[in-house]
Amino acid sequence: MSLLSFTEESLFFFEYEFTYLSIICSFISAFVGIVMTQSGFDKIFNWEGELDFISEKFAKTPLSNFSAFGLIQVTIFEVLSGILSLLGAFMVLFYNDESYGIMGLILAAISLCILMLGQRISKDYEGAAVLVPYFLLTMIGLFMYSN
Repeated sequence: MSLLSFTEESLFFFEYEFTYLSIICSFISAFVGIVMTQSGFDKIFNWEGELDFISEKFAKTPLSNFSAFGLIQVTIFEVLSGILSLLGAFMVLFYNDESYGIMGLILAAISLCILMLGQRISKDYEGAAVLVPYFLLTMIGLFMYSN
């Protein structure tokens, strides 16, 4: 038995076999998990600052009365998607269980759509553009999990 060996479809590390597809899914889930968890926890630990920022951003929009509700909603989705994605990164590698990663990425996509809606309504087009790579990576992750 070798410490590390490679085949066309997987690699072996000690006694564990990791398919390349599961490695890709794991890294995508880990990346999305880190981004979403950090973003969600940042909102929790800096609640007043975030609420002031969001309230000011949406002051002249139809969403001005829903700033707190929107912030709560996106925070919940971000934290849940982040935790599930991080758990999914582990589960897909060691237990061949894709369900956590898929749910994490679906919730991340919902979070990103909510954020995109807010950015577009507030006419922050540069902020909206920043979300596109994250959304594309999330969609690629869902596509990779489907194979």
